[in-house]
Amino acid sequence: MDKPGPSKERKVKDENRQFQELIGQQAMFTKPIQDSETATEVSYEISRMIAKRSRPFNDGDFVKECIEIAAKKMCPEATKKFEKIQQNRMNIQRRNMSLSALDESTAQLLIFIRGVTQDFEVLEELLGMCSLKGQTRGVDILNVLLDECSKTNLDLSKLSGVATDGAPSMIGVNSGLVTLLKKHLQEKNINAEDLMQFHCIIHQEALCSKKIEFQNVMKVVVSTVNFIKSRGLNHRQFKQFLDDIESEYGDLLYYTELSLQII
Repeated sequence: MDKPGPSKERKVKDENRQFQELIGQQAMFTKPIQDSETATEVSYEISRMIAKRSRPFNDGDFVKECIEIAAKKMCPEATKKFEKIQQNRMNIQRRNMSLSALDESTAQLLIFIRGVTQDFEVLEELLGMCSLKGQTRGVDILNVLLDECSKTNLDLSKLSGVATDGAPSMIGVNSGLVTLLKKHLQEKNINAEDLMQFHCIIHQEALCSKKIEFQNVMKVVVSTVNFIKSRGLNHRQFKQFLDDIESEYGDLLYYTELSLQII
């Protein structure tokens, strides 16, 4: 059998070199993407564990510091990969919001409690997030609410108001949550006549604000929000700024005009 000529060997080498260069170029793009996706997945897992153990969201920074210390000691060559894990308070909050919305087949009941301390400081905390796997009637929501209050030893005699949405299971006259809660308090010899009830409170606040003369303020605020939200670069930079300062809010909302119609 005749050996391939020099020109044929050169062609094979050139094709092999070009193939290796192509593989290297593809790896330059795919590897960082894979590392970023892995870091995001790890961030979600850590966020889930923090929420599962009812730990403060600020613990994410502490967890990341521990991971980086372990990485520097055990696998220093992979330290940069661990640095990509985003675990500040705002990221933990957004991760848990995403995780809470993943299961569309299960109704999630979020119970917040707001109170005033002895120093007249208003505090609000998430009392619990409960899954309603069956029906979502007023009585089902009431049972979950009472169970959460019992776990934390809350004194219902100090309850002054309830804020809900406008769903029938919440504000129904006969079998809504608020009605059933008042009956439960009366059975426990707790005065429920003065219990304040609010629903769709954001709409009420928006309607009240229309009567306040601060158009000069609203004009500046609305134009500023529109300037930030209407340009992609501005919006991304603004969100990154909020992330850097660990702001309580991670984004802006467009202003929506609200009108009242009496039927």
